[in-house]
Amino acid sequence: MHKKALPVVLLAFMVASVGVFLWARTVLTQENVRAALAGQLSEALGQPVSIGSISAAIYPRVSVNLGDVAIGEPARITVERLQVGTSLRALFSRRIEHADLRLAGARVELPLPAFAIASSGARDRSGPAPPLELVSIDEIVFSDVQIVSGGRTLRGDVELVPAAKGLTIRAATLHAENASIKITGQITDFSGPSGELSISAGELNLDELLVFVSDFAGDAGVARPGVSNDVPKPAPMNIVMSLAADTAKMGALRLDALSGRARISSDRMTLQPIGFRLFGGKYDGTLSFSLAKVTGFQMDASLSEIDMAAVMTFVGTPGAITGRLSGKVNLAGTGVDADSVLKSAKGTSRVDITNGTVKNLGLVRTIVIAGSGRSDASPQSSDVSRDEAFSRLGATLAIASGTANTSDLRFESNDLLLSASGSFRLDGSAIDLAGQAQLSDALAARAGRDLVRYTQEQGRPTLPVTITGTAASPQVSVDVAGVLRRAITNRAKEEVQKTIKKGLGGIFQR
Repeated sequence: MHKKALPVVLLAFMVASVGVFLWARTVLTQENVRAALAGQLSEALGQPVSIGSISAAIYPRVSVNLGDVAIGEPARITVERLQVGTSLRALFSRRIEHADLRLAGARVELPLPAFAIASSGARDRSGPAPPLELVSIDEIVFSDVQIVSGGRTLRGDVELVPAAKGLTIRAATLHAENASIKITGQITDFSGPSGELSISAGELNLDELLVFVSDFAGDAGVARPGVSNDVPKPAPMNIVMSLAADTAKMGALRLDALSGRARISSDRMTLQPIGFRLFGGKYDGTLSFSLAKVTGFQMDASLSEIDMAAVMTFVGTPGAITGRLSGKVNLAGTGVDADSVLKSAKGTSRVDITNGTVKNLGLVRTIVIAGSGRSDASPQSSDVSRDEAFSRLGATLAIASGTANTSDLRFESNDLLLSASGSFRLDGSAIDLAGQAQLSDALAARAGRDLVRYTQEQGRPTLPVTITGTAASPQVSVDVAGVLRRAITNRAKEEVQKTIKKGLGGIFQR
């Protein structure tokens, strides 16, 4: 009995399927349906929508297939194929409810047009019923979507779930060159927009992220049509993003193990806190960028264990300074490449470099020769190295227009303590420092005890020193005239003291 019934059931199913298909193709592919759907989408988005073609399918789900969909004038969003799946029961009532939208071959160009999202309750229900009404959407899936921003293209797949005023990004994986970015989170309100996202990547290009965010924020804020002026304006743009990347690029800089939290408004992206490894050390603090044609930046952070050899190589003067830098920086400027940052940076910093060398400084060498009293002595004739080792090199810096000024530079080593003030170019192209070098006993002996004995200040031999030249080729000189003046003054004081002592001795002997 069952064997005889099976073919009948199959035949009935096939007949029903063919009937549904023919009904769907007849009803859903009419020109008035295409026009109605285009009109409803235009009303919902506040932007013109055109649909090039319409067809129907019943497998794997009853669906209306739209082709060559374009949104905006000119079109900023285009879709090759848009499949609108819905239930058969709803479709019999000429309604699309709890639909899933599957878009293939979509292209999105930023900045987006200014959408004007209309709520379902705000739509005009007057007039005759449409031949097909789009009521609700449960899921939107993009396959092979292209997002174009600033000449750069991201490709990938995106799954979205619409919500009352926004949407949930269930999963988004975007690719750019060899980098892959994963995004999840929620846009809670399109009117800002506002929401919270999570971005993770193996490699993150911060320059491209800034362009993307700037373009996205270019027309930020989604208007709602028909809203009275008495109604409070929607909240400003407020997107919060947690960021995590194995590596990141900013200009020519490579950042490792980046993690932080970004807040995006219509004119600024602020990363607070933000941490990453840089030149073998660590950056911890805040970093802020303006979203303008010329990117402005602000940084307020602590630096620790920065490898100065790597920094000097990066700025083009390899080996000029070695050691490990720690300190605090509070700077603002424009640009993200090294040249722009060095020229525009303005603010203050406190830096201390430990256990390093300054190449070709020749500070001790110059002092030894100047103190020897030999007129035929020259730096080349000395056996003292020109590379100057130090235990600490520190300064408070006021930075502006590519120049750092300081009044408290200190250079500490086993041989001397140099206190200086002056300025130097951040790119190392010029140095202009002057100060006093206090010598150790060992260095004083090598420099010539008779001369140094008459140059003491506060019990230590002290010489006036100037440092000029460049970071690659610094020039140290001792103010010999100043040394002689101090020697003569100290010698005179010594003779006066001797005379007074001798005179007092004669008086007491009487």
